[in-house]
Amino acid sequence: MAMLFGAWPFLLAQPVADSIPATRVRDIMNVLAGDSLRGRGNGSADLLKAGEFIIREFQEAGLQSLPGLYSLFHSFHPFGGPKNNVRDKLEWNGKSLRENDFLYLPASPGMYSPRQLTDFTVIQVDSFTKNLLPRFANADKDLLIWCLSPEKNGLELEELSMPSGKSKNARLIVYATTPPDSLRLTAMETYFRQVEYNIIGILPGRARPTECIVFSAHYDHEGTVRKGKDTIMNGANDNASGTTALLMLARYFALRNDNERTLIFCAFAGEEVGLKGSTELAKLLNPEKIKAGINLEMLGVPQYGKKRVFITGERYSSLPDLLSKQLKAAGLKVIREPDEEKMLFMRSDNYPFVDKGIPFHTIMASDDDDPCYHRPCDEVKRIDIPNLTAIIRAIATASRSLINGEETPGEVIKP
Repeated sequence: MAMLFGAWPFLLAQPVADSIPATRVRDIMNVLAGDSLRGRGNGSADLLKAGEFIIREFQEAGLQSLPGLYSLFHSFHPFGGPKNNVRDKLEWNGKSLRENDFLYLPASPGMYSPRQLTDFTVIQVDSFTKNLLPRFANADKDLLIWCLSPEKNGLELEELSMPSGKSKNARLIVYATTPPDSLRLTAMETYFRQVEYNIIGILPGRARPTECIVFSAHYDHEGTVRKGKDTIMNGANDNASGTTALLMLARYFALRNDNERTLIFCAFAGEEVGLKGSTELAKLLNPEKIKAGINLEMLGVPQYGKKRVFITGERYSSLPDLLSKQLKAAGLKVIREPDEEKMLFMRSDNYPFVDKGIPFHTIMASDDDDPCYHRPCDEVKRIDIPNLTAIIRAIATASRSLINGEETPGEVIKP
């Protein structure tokens, strides 16, 4: 999948229309809404595969992990879980190590098979320093990095600086009192049974790195149904289209590399079961640093006409008006929200951030009156790729004033 964007560096000097090509939009749509991902249902291996695809795209774009996270994926339990839920168990020379004496950073999300000493290249260090992980970020093998220490020295494991999202290999960091003759690392099923993953990458701002603009889309859908000729709920419009837009925008802005504010790109899981992923991330981020957010939802079907979009919750902050002016200048027609009584503003992933006082709105081209909404007929063949591409290009252009710090919306009014 990495080859999807191999030619992009040559497009940097070209207009946005050439830098966001329709062929790439179609390619990504075919992956995310293809039958092989079986509807990307929450709790399924298929959603994990979709998440891994998004991670690879973020990695190829050069996005970094969110400070405080160990990787580009952010785990959460959408339906709660036992307290002190242990993710990994490590036996070192036949004895179990305490949870705070080791840290496992897998290369991809999800359950993993038990791992042995021979699975790792072993590196001993005198102490754990802050730059330990960035130092080995480009290693082409899975690493066991350990420190022989009867008493801990250097930093605590949770204080280690995280590398950028480019690392494609696992790392196991261990405090130990003896050298490793054997080890067994095991994933705890009780943890992984209902875990989901948001995929998050950032582009640090050049001049205003503490001011953030968020772009988001949910990548989960409804999975499969038991009966019918077609049992796969592909979710092409809802919301492979929004996720495709997110990936295209991330790659586009990464290649430009001229954002003054920090950009955070979030692909959420758990939307279809109650905005779970966005709710968990909203708890993690500092609302004072987020100046605005744009959520991307159901952009693939021009339900209200070609090159027409609407912005939810237009009366709750000045962001919709700001975006509308810029989107119109970029060639779109911005219509009023068709039916405010549907409460789309409060039903999409923007709302957990609104609840924190952040001006965060959703751009849509269709809604739940679309005849294939949450039905197996929501497939790639009905997506208007040229129109979707035009919308993505317009959003890329319209968000420039936010990204460069030229404009900042006022406070949000909670419904």
